[in-house]
Amino acid sequence: MIINVEREPNLSLYYLGGILLSILKYKKAVSIEDLILETHSCLDEKVYVDFIYYALDWLFLLSLITIEEGTVYYENRKINSTQNETF
Repeated sequence: MIINVEREPNLSLYYLGGILLSILKYKKAVSIEDLILETHSCLDEKVYVDFIYYALDWLFLLSLITIEEGTVYYENRKINSTQNETF
């Protein structure tokens, strides 16, 4: 799922995560429904909601976003992946 050569590249977590982060970079906080609609408009096609949720989970695990009461917040943190810490 992260990278899959049998699927379209725009369904990878890296690509969808980048789209989500680019939307959140300007809005800082957005409802999940609006984020899904904006993702569809950025891609000019509909993507299964499951893929967007997977990308949100991945970004949450990386501590790049937080989700509270249906709203997604962008966390502007730098990540040191070698020590798995945020600073």
